[in-house]
Amino acid sequence: MKVLNQLGWQHYLSKQGNQTDYTRLGRVRRVDRGEVDVLTEEGDLRVISDSQRTAVGLAPATGDWVEVVNDPDVGFRIETILPRYSAIIRRDPAEEEKKQVLVSNIDFVGVTCSVDRPANIAKIERFLILAQDSGAKSLLLLTKVDQGLSKEWDQLLQQMKDVKTIQTSVYANEGIDQVRELISSDRSLVLLGESGGGKSTLVNELVGEMVQETTEVRSRDSKGRHTTIARELILLPTGGVLIDTPGIRGIGLWDAKQALDQVFSEISEFASHCRFSDCTHQVEPDCAVRAAIQEGAIDQQRLARYLRLTEELDEQEERLIRQRRKSK
Repeated sequence: MKVLNQLGWQHYLSKQGNQTDYTRLGRVRRVDRGEVDVLTEEGDLRVISDSQRTAVGLAPATGDWVEVVNDPDVGFRIETILPRYSAIIRRDPAEEEKKQVLVSNIDFVGVTCSVDRPANIAKIERFLILAQDSGAKSLLLLTKVDQGLSKEWDQLLQQMKDVKTIQTSVYANEGIDQVRELISSDRSLVLLGESGGGKSTLVNELVGEMVQETTEVRSRDSKGRHTTIARELILLPTGGVLIDTPGIRGIGLWDAKQALDQVFSEISEFASHCRFSDCTHQVEPDCAVRAAIQEGAIDQQRLARYLRLTEELDEQEERLIRQRRKSK
């Protein structure tokens, strides 16, 4: 069980409290079309996950714990996907109203941002909602801090003061040990962010060798290319599991109203004091949120972003209701 425990099996059991005898256990390292790589005590196995050949009712995701069995036709296939204690779920970009599991069974979600580019607070908020909704602990990982923090980034950190932040620099060896200590011997951390945000460079530093390709960002806008092409689980030599992901441009939220209120906690706190429980914070009398804006306790632009996200999730909910009615 040495490899499985390094991958977090005992930690998984402590979360799920449900130990069952399985013939061959493993953890999904990488997912391709119809096939997955699974790390087991026997090594890295190439396993069939085609739903036509398996009894599994859902698609495997990187980070899943699975039972693998022998199949006389294909060699190995997934027999069971064990229940997930956390998962990053977004709206599937290929489908109008369908969810997509990016990774599972993670303990920390590191929203990774490079401070050498402008701070896109709206996008960072979306990433944090995605992270908060996963059931894992979210944190902000700033990269390339050896280049200094601009006034814009300082202001952003003030707004995000309730979010755990680790400032890192591979070149100055800053913050790297903090990340290592965070995931200890059997915890899992997934890195989310845009291309060129320093994820792959951070992965290589944590692993201690070049395991992920890196490319130079464009000088005119600090944008990078997708150097990571698939969500991939990496076992760190110092302990812990790291999952790197390709740069995400579109961040479609899925059923994340509770996470939205948690990320915008100061707004939801004031909203609880509005006269009307369904206050839109726009025209109603005795609106505690608008009063907080006048007092400078809430930023007007932050409220505008909150309202846009609320509207987006409300519209999604309405479309799902219509979709369910049509399917009946």
